[in-house]
Amino acid sequence: MPPEDYWDAGEHGYAEPAKEGGQSGAEIDKRAVLEALLLVSPEPLSVADLSELTGFETGAVREILNELQLFYDERGGGLVIREVGGGFCFYSTPDAAPYVSRLISSQVNPRLTRAALETIAIVAYLQPVSRGVIAEIRGVQSEGVIKTLEDRGLVYAVGRGGPPGYPNLYGTTTRFLERFGLNSLDDLPDLEGFAPDDETVEKIKRSLSWEISEEDVSAGSGKAREDPENTGEGGDSLTPGGGEVDP
Repeated sequence: MPPEDYWDAGEHGYAEPAKEGGQSGAEIDKRAVLEALLLVSPEPLSVADLSELTGFETGAVREILNELQLFYDERGGGLVIREVGGGFCFYSTPDAAPYVSRLISSQVNPRLTRAALETIAIVAYLQPVSRGVIAEIRGVQSEGVIKTLEDRGLVYAVGRGGPPGYPNLYGTTTRFLERFGLNSLDDLPDLEGFAPDDETVEKIKRSLSWEISEEDVSAGSGKAREDPENTGEGGDSLTPGGGEVDP
């Protein structure tokens, strides 16, 4: 729908932006320009900012912003324009805000640390798998990392390895498949393709057949060392920012 169909162009409705070299460009809708700038800006834009960006007079910018605010208030949609901190910005309406917040939270995709990647790889290939087996393979305690992966919805406790009192067994979630671009666990790369050393291969084979005994877990120092990246209960083993690490 063209802009003139839902508001009056008015005295300040159109402008002819100067091209490089001082030549005039095609007539444009000032309201459309300001509306687009507010929509794409991550921060509120002041009248002075918009005037500097567009070359429009500050008085015209202020008048158009008032008209845009009135238009979005009266149309009854999911967006409004508010003046905050000396600038203008689009916001969701109060009715829509909880759903927008839910969407943003579901799309948070922080980068996985090396410890988290190691742990989730073990769970993916050996599931259902206990924390003891994960600690044996990694050589470090991983409770904090597992807790964080649970909080992020990437792994979950699928059950116990026996009667009450036995440890929880962990598996991956549908969200894990989505994050790593897999349709199913059958799409995981062949483990043998990574060519681990013979000792690691033997551990994995024994883990898969549940042949790791209590003597094996307690061998050596008697206790797996602490993971320097294991942040404990409520700790975060996912580093925010930095973009995707999903394959």
